[in-house]
Amino acid sequence: MKSKQRKSEELNSLKTKFPKSKITVFTSFSKAGEKGLSVAQMTQLKRLLRTMHSEYLVTKKTLIDIAFKGEKYDGLDVYAMEGSIGLVVGDDDPQMVAKKVYEFSKKNKSLHFWGAVMDGKFVGKEGFLEFAKLPSKEVLLGRLVGMLTYPMRGLAVVLAEVAKSKEATS
Repeated sequence: MKSKQRKSEELNSLKTKFPKSKITVFTSFSKAGEKGLSVAQMTQLKRLLRTMHSEYLVTKKTLIDIAFKGEKYDGLDVYAMEGSIGLVVGDDDPQMVAKKVYEFSKKNKSLHFWGAVMDGKFVGKEGFLEFAKLPSKEVLLGRLVGMLTYPMRGLAVVLAEVAKSKEATS
């Protein structure tokens, strides 16, 4: 059992980290009746997040609730989340953090998602999973460039064929 001083320090830490984070993902790493993440898996997740200037925190639901009390997030109810709660606090690119955590959860079925706080709004599980499954920024930019250049390439091919046919007839 944690002392009041330890809980107070943890609460202050949470209150300073939440406003700075670009994404905060609410996860469950252990539900009643299920085998949760092992120590090795938890260590692997923490190392993965550290490479992205993010961290995984495990704390009491009460402290999370108090830390988020000042903020009004529609749909955020920490006590409705089953099992032991863990938080991914991301200071790096939110899409990359979400994608990496999602990929980790596909390999480790014990990690479940409840949602995330992004851009000052709480997004439920489905919204978070959609966000995590999006292609990377570089892939999306590549697709955009491809779509923008396609009409010009098509026009160039048509003009080249017209030029060839005029050369053949002359």
